[in-house]
Amino acid sequence: MYLLSTFGLPVLISAVIAYLLGSISFAIPVTRLFTGKDIRTMGSGNAGFTNVLRCVSIPAAVITFIGDFAKGICSVFIGEMVFHLMCSSVTDIDQIARVGAGVAGLFALLGHLFPLYFGFKGGKGVLISAGILCALDWRCFLVLLLIFLAALAITKTISKCSLTVAFFYPIVTLLMNLYVYKALKIWIPMTVIALCFSVVVTYMHRSNIKRIIEGTEPKTIAKKKSDDAGEQSVGNESVETDAANEVSDADPSAQPEDGEGETSENA
Repeated sequence: MYLLSTFGLPVLISAVIAYLLGSISFAIPVTRLFTGKDIRTMGSGNAGFTNVLRCVSIPAAVITFIGDFAKGICSVFIGEMVFHLMCSSVTDIDQIARVGAGVAGLFALLGHLFPLYFGFKGGKGVLISAGILCALDWRCFLVLLLIFLAALAITKTISKCSLTVAFFYPIVTLLMNLYVYKALKIWIPMTVIALCFSVVVTYMHRSNIKRIIEGTEPKTIAKKKSDDAGEQSVGNESVETDAANEVSDADPSAQPEDGEGETSENA
């Protein structure tokens, strides 16, 4: 009863504000501003940075990147501020506020995945998760960034890297809180929050996991063929190459649906 009466209202306020903030899916309004279209009807159908980059433009993708990353950071600060304001008399409020920040970050992620303003259809949450983690625990963020880059160098597939980071996030959080921060009072809730992030992100990549198991998940980093490679000169004759290897980003109808042979959308 003490926990509920003391922290129930701060948790509720943080969760609601963070969810509403997370529901601002920048890929959707940015794409409408640049093209007048819904990004969820273009390319893979995912409302994320990568799909905006592929189907719209680099400037639109940059705005989406900044917006989604920033709202993750803001959600953490909001949760921490609410707990400091409403629970200032609680012992070890700095550590308790970290838990509140983690809860706010989790609900911001849920808002990104299931945005209230856009029919509960959003992105896959990797970019906002990075923003949340960066603000919540920058040292843990750096460790996971190194893991991500190592996985990218090996697999050259963003979806595999995201799943690898999701797997290690709870483990790194546990080790950091127990052995680096010595945060013995909050290591359990912080690890549980990290585990929730891991489960949610992994679930959102279930189609990618299926393709990985089947061996059909395409690499994200691959040498692109030249636009002029559609024809090869053999003597005096021109031989057409397989047109299926080239898919035009300019034609949304030519893009495969999410889960059907296209590069995974993770932002």
